[in-house]
Amino acid sequence: MLYKTWSVKLIRPLITKFLKEKYPDSLILSEINKIDIMLFDNKSDDIIPIEIQKTPIDHRNNSCFRHAQFEDMIRRQLEDNIENYDKCWFFFDAEYLRYLQSETVGKNTTINMTWLVKLIKDNTLKAFAIRYDGITKELTTKDFDFLKKTSNTCTIGYDNDERILNRNKLKIFRDVLNGYKFNQDEIYKFENEFNISGERRNINFLKNDNERCKLYGWLLQAITTLKSTNNILDMNNNDASDRRYATYLGIFEIVGNHASGRTGNSMKFVDKFDICKYFPGYKRQEKHRLTYKGNELSGKTVSNMCGGMYKNSHTVFDY
Repeated sequence: MLYKTWSVKLIRPLITKFLKEKYPDSLILSEINKIDIMLFDNKSDDIIPIEIQKTPIDHRNNSCFRHAQFEDMIRRQLEDNIENYDKCWFFFDAEYLRYLQSETVGKNTTINMTWLVKLIKDNTLKAFAIRYDGITKELTTKDFDFLKKTSNTCTIGYDNDERILNRNKLKIFRDVLNGYKFNQDEIYKFENEFNISGERRNINFLKNDNERCKLYGWLLQAITTLKSTNNILDMNNNDASDRRYATYLGIFEIVGNHASGRTGNSMKFVDKFDICKYFPGYKRQEKHRLTYKGNELSGKTVSNMCGGMYKNSHTVFDY
């Protein structure tokens, strides 16, 4: 029996169409934080990470699927998304599901998808089987009854800064996008008109003459540097080039000519979009940071502050 499987490039627009019909009042973004699709539902404030997994096959035999490779590719990503965002949606090939449910699958087939069934039971995962033509079905645990006839053979620090930032990254991105009043049509234009090459899309955005497109490119860059921004807020990083990203996120405001926030510029700590609450480094230094909020400080003073000179006892205003 032959199975007509799809590629991610083919199926992504059909999934986006499906999501837009279900959530018309939403932002739908591609390839954010290594997640295939992110849905920001403006009506409910929900953030839904969405993963797409094509079916690995042995191309010498179109009906020979690589089950272990399929699970290895997707399990960690789904579990990480649920840990970070409390929920996740998962789309995989309806043809693969058709194979698994067929009479040919038996004890010689080794696949362990009981973890996936448990996530569905816990209401943290929604799984969808989608065909190459876009016909989509939301799955229930009953759709995985085939596991009874297969061979089912088949853990990380939660509260360190890196994992907290990873959990909060898309909340930060959502709030900044909303703060700058980006909308779906605008982002769609950036993705489709200004993105010449997928591998270089951020660079394409940054080089674009459209200032809003350029700003969007800076924001895409900024959310990849949250560790550095966290260290700045924790008064453990005085690198002026890193402060540039914090200014695009609305954490600092530059008073001067250089967006990089070099030593000659005055700066203010403003937290324009109320995102500092998502940074564990800020929470540790919140008392100091609130002391400086809204005050214009010289670039040198800001550099000393971010480097930790005033971290443990005095504030800048004591000098």
